[in-house]
Amino acid sequence: MLSARRLLKTALVLVASLCSRAQTADLAASNGIPANQNVGPVITVATFDVTQSEFPEGLAIDKWGNLYAALTFTGEIWKMTPEGEQSILTTLSVGSSGGLLVGLAVDKEGNLYVCDATFESGTHGIWKVAPNGASSLFAALDRSGFPNAMAFDETGNLLVTDSSLGLIWKISPSGQTAIWFKDPLLSPVTSFGANGIEFDRGALWVANTDQGTIVRIELDDDGPRQAEVFVQSPALVGADGIAFDVRHNLYVAVDSQNTLVRVSPNRRITTLAGASGGLDYPASTSFGETSCHRKFLFWTNGGIDFGTPSIQKMDIGIPGVALPLGQE
Repeated sequence: MLSARRLLKTALVLVASLCSRAQTADLAASNGIPANQNVGPVITVATFDVTQSEFPEGLAIDKWGNLYAALTFTGEIWKMTPEGEQSILTTLSVGSSGGLLVGLAVDKEGNLYVCDATFESGTHGIWKVAPNGASSLFAALDRSGFPNAMAFDETGNLLVTDSSLGLIWKISPSGQTAIWFKDPLLSPVTSFGANGIEFDRGALWVANTDQGTIVRIELDDDGPRQAEVFVQSPALVGADGIAFDVRHNLYVAVDSQNTLVRVSPNRRITTLAGASGGLDYPASTSFGETSCHRKFLFWTNGGIDFGTPSIQKMDIGIPGVALPLGQE
């Protein structure tokens, strides 16, 4: 019988071997773009078929390493296992039009939450999809709005940006809904206001697509206190999904400019990748959740500009912030 120390050593060697194999496969799949700005090359993880209207927007990664993407126009939730097996978990055919699938979030039990903009009462809002693919309406929202992105807080509430109404919804673990915060800093100029959303350093951070801003919402025990513009720049016009690393750098997918940028804590903006790396209307972002991928940032490419929808990733070299995984 092996000793506990021997078993631990064997397990560590196995994990290192698996990670090494994954990294070797990633390098073989990379598009050859040289590393820059202390990050690795852009790697294409999966591609989609434009002839079948497969345009991914929302992205979520569970604690087991499964990737999920919301295919906006087909109503499908796509899944890829760590072994690379791809499937359609479920198809939401709701409302007369089927709706528009955008943001995704996942809880620790593996349940998915998806923003579905049907613009019809009784179907417009957040849908819950169980690991077996069974779906149900989790929270109905104002059909004049556009629910876009989501983040769990530490107590299991789901906060949802509304890009049309310029506000953030709060949905309790039981599905009770209320307006959590509304402010002109979250409002659209022409099309989309509040979009990507994440927690970091005791604050909630929100990207405003039209205004080209990252908004910081200060929090206290009672909820939101005040909002301020953390940074505004022409380089952020089109800001969509956002994600933080543990050093508090913010990564922003800028959809209309086909760029991935990094915003440092001192507000310096650096472009890490662009259209030459295959970015094609990048939308949602997420760091990997498994040990092999904690330093990899993933994002969806909607494929709107060049007809090349995909999921890509990049080795940032810094682990992402561990996110709350929803309900207890």
